[in-house]
Amino acid sequence: MSGLRERRRVELRERIDRVALELFARDGYDAVTVEAIAAEVGVSLSTLFRHVASKEDLLVGVVRTGRAAIVRAFADRPADEPVGEGLVAAILHRTEQFADETDVIALWRKAMASAPPRVRRASLLDDDERAELVTLVGERLGADPEHDVRPGAVVAARLAAAEHAYEHWLVHPASRRSLHDLTREALS
Repeated sequence: MSGLRERRRVELRERIDRVALELFARDGYDAVTVEAIAAEVGVSLSTLFRHVASKEDLLVGVVRTGRAAIVRAFADRPADEPVGEGLVAAILHRTEQFADETDVIALWRKAMASAPPRVRRASLLDDDERAELVTLVGERLGADPEHDVRPGAVVAARLAAAEHAYEHWLVHPASRRSLHDLTREALS
């Protein structure tokens, strides 16, 4: 019975995520309420909140785990690889899932473009993840980030290029270029 219960729980969460994306994409992030999402899914607010922490979580929750993938991917790169190349490879490893614009990615893109800047920024690396990346770069460079600006500058430059590509992708959907391609171009 628990297998069936778990499968239903997963299916309901997937339906909640999909409905939220569709509403955000159609009406804009700010215009959509959690009450509207719950009503469209056909669940109570308490049921909705058993599956998601907040409205913001419906849009950026799945990306939060992906952000940490950049740090892990860099940590897993060969230690003797040039730091800049390793950072580029780690970032591109993350954007590979955006190489083909599926209908879900298209919905997410439109929904995210309608979100306020604080929500859009939530899909980027947070301060702790940046600090961890700076520490890892410092170790590879043999430089202490507390006393040497190079590790932070290397990370900031690569992430700024990737973040610019992300913003460009969000606000220029007519270009029809994938986030992965734009990121690769920005990082080159």
